[in-house]
Amino acid sequence: MSPISSIEVARARRSRRVLFVGNPTRYNDVSQWAMVRQWVALHGLEPIRELDGNVLCVIVTEDILDGRCSARETATVQQARALGVPCISVHDTTQIWQVTARVRARIGRSPVGASPRFRHDGA
Repeated sequence: MSPISSIEVARARRSRRVLFVGNPTRYNDVSQWAMVRQWVALHGLEPIRELDGNVLCVIVTEDILDGRCSARETATVQQARALGVPCISVHDTTQIWQVTARVRARIGRSPVGASPRFRHDGA
């Protein structure tokens, strides 16, 4: 992994928010899109549809990668890339797994509502 030279990029890498851009139309794409969105939510990440604030990564349809998209979608992807946010095809599950690994591990280590500073072991 390359060194992080920008505080904004560092903050984004800690974000739990995953931006989904595009509108899948083919059956296989729709199924994969739904499956990835569900996987993201089940692993404690937050799927979103608007680029607002820090995001961990952007999941896009193949049409977006091929340039067959609206001006708004193009602008969103360009803005994310300018911020150093990885833009990943919905079909590239290996890269999605790798990009989200650190955040998923952090989520898995800290139980919701628990703070290790206040936990007492024994009497």
